[in-house]
Amino acid sequence: MPVAPDPKTPPAGPNRPLGSPEIPQFHLPSSGAKGVYAPRLYGAASIHFGDKRRRVDETRRVAFLLPLDATTKAVDWESARAVSISPDQLLKDAPARASYQPLPAGSMELKAFTRWAKAFDRWLARTQRLEVAPKTETADASTIGPRRGGVSVELVAIVWELV
Repeated sequence: MPVAPDPKTPPAGPNRPLGSPEIPQFHLPSSGAKGVYAPRLYGAASIHFGDKRRRVDETRRVAFLLPLDATTKAVDWESARAVSISPDQLLKDAPARASYQPLPAGSMELKAFTRWAKAFDRWLARTQRLEVAPKTETADASTIGPRRGGVSVELVAIVWELV
């Protein structure tokens, strides 16, 4: 007797979905898992923190991964997780043979993808903080955000994670 597909798991296809060539697609380095490739939104940036009065001049590189499923219409970077994978570690070709889960409708449209990238930039500017040590023993530590214009998005791309 055939088993009915689970309605919570979208059907997987044998080939990576194609879309606009202007939207970058990569694969994450393989974790040794076997299964299907699930789509993720990847964002990487350099963030510059600076405050002359406190003598702070620091740049931090960050990367985040956000799950995408077939029903995603708008992305919420608040649910992204930090990853230690830099853009130069992403792979053009799949590290293993596997099927692919579908991408959200519209995710391969340049207009929607551009909105997602701008949302990443704004989210970083709003949420990233650097803790600054107090100048005296009695003062409390404080945090500062990126300098104006201090967020430099390096890459926003669709990446495939083997799960």
